[in-house]
Amino acid sequence: MEIRAAGLTDVGLKREGNEDAFSKDEANGLFIVADGMGGHLAGEVASRIAVEMISNSFQGWTKNETPVDELYGTPDASLTLLGNYLSSSIRLANRVVYEMAREYDQYNGMGTTVAVVHVTPSLIVAANAGDSRIYLIRGGEIERLSKDHTIVSEQVEMGVMAPEEAETSPLKHVLTRNLGSSEQVDVDVYEIEPSNGDRFVLCSDGLTDLVSDREILEMTGKETDPDELCRQLVKTALRRGGHDNTTVIAVFANGIAGAEGPPLKKLWGVFADAIIGFQKIIKKFKP
Repeated sequence: MEIRAAGLTDVGLKREGNEDAFSKDEANGLFIVADGMGGHLAGEVASRIAVEMISNSFQGWTKNETPVDELYGTPDASLTLLGNYLSSSIRLANRVVYEMAREYDQYNGMGTTVAVVHVTPSLIVAANAGDSRIYLIRGGEIERLSKDHTIVSEQVEMGVMAPEEAETSPLKHVLTRNLGSSEQVDVDVYEIEPSNGDRFVLCSDGLTDLVSDREILEMTGKETDPDELCRQLVKTALRRGGHDNTTVIAVFANGIAGAEGPPLKKLWGVFADAIIGFQKIIKKFKP
């Protein structure tokens, strides 16, 4: 399997600081985008800590082939071992961000969204909490492998609000889930079979506020270089006002056995809503 990936973040035209963070690791097939909140510095800390914690714990558990019953939190029997590694790493990161926000006054109220994809020749695992998104582009179609955890998104899902209303709602960015706001976080996890030529776009809402799913599909289909795709996506957001930090990761996967075709039906990983207890003492990050 060959993976080509690129990542780009831009502060935008309205913000003084960049509270987004990202990580791309082609060697291990792990890609993370986080969008921090809580004000300058606090948001930056939350997103950075989340990215580092998820990356380190996931890779450590994978390398050591850690048994599922030794992970942080209650295992999810509906997920593969890799799915549990990813879900548990996000829950562990949530606990660290939460403890920091509670312990230090300067970090009070901080939090972050997170969107993560792990790509292997036999399995794609995608997980998120918040409204940073993951897109799969396959066979000329685009599909979200993430779910927006916002009040507006939930109202649309329940049929209370029309999608057109949601676009202009003042509650559009009010999150119902994120890392750091509580001791526990529900993580949405999708596991799907990969296909040759799969492309993934991970991004913060600085992009999706200004660039539609259809435009992301069209631009991803035209570009052959992930670096150029990231530049074009960010450039488009800036040209339309760039009111927020914008972060994009583009992942192109080739050499995967299997026929090319439209996106497969997503295999829903049930919410990790079991009560999380401490299984180890978490080393706190001191400012």
